[in-house]
Amino acid sequence: MKSLLTFKLHLATAGLAAALVAGGCSMMAPKAERYVAPPLGSTWTQAQRNTGSYGSGTVQVPFKRGERMWEGKLMGAIESPQQVILAASDGGWAVILSPDGKPLISYDPPLNYNYPLVVGKTWTSSHRMTVIAKNQVFPFDATYKIEAYEDVTVPAGTFKAFKISFSSMGSQDLYWFVPEFGIFAKQSLRRTDKSGYGPGTREVELVSQAIKK
Repeated sequence: MKSLLTFKLHLATAGLAAALVAGGCSMMAPKAERYVAPPLGSTWTQAQRNTGSYGSGTVQVPFKRGERMWEGKLMGAIESPQQVILAASDGGWAVILSPDGKPLISYDPPLNYNYPLVVGKTWTSSHRMTVIAKNQVFPFDATYKIEAYEDVTVPAGTFKAFKISFSSMGSQDLYWFVPEFGIFAKQSLRRTDKSGYGPGTREVELVSQAIKK
């Protein structure tokens, strides 16, 4: 009888432990340990709705993940008809080129998220932006906060994304970043009167994606 009671107690304890472990796993905070770039050849399309200094009307913009050389280094490239963004392996935006490859703007150090990404994390980073054609340098600070990890539904589907706020140089932006793909599902960009470009807004949604595995 004693051995039977001991056996039942063991089963109950094991069941409770399993439930606690399972519950703990389900409640673990989502985390992105590092940047994962879209594989080469991946494509996606955004719908952009613009006002003010961003322009006017709604346009669809195709993007492609490529590679380009910059100052002797092979960089990841996010290519569109509007511009080409050159990024380091950790995802930091280093240089912006015109569609024909003319250097426009560089960032030192590159603009980047501070990994790992977890909800509630905040940070401020200092940078120097160079307008290359005029050789003008502007120091600035950028402040980020990871507001949430949530489902975001756009024309391309529903994605798990980190909602990240960004403020710098008169801009107050929100980004819904999909760590699985390394791209944004949604963006809400707002330039205030303090922006050097003047006030304006841009609302962006992912329309389609072909992220290669």
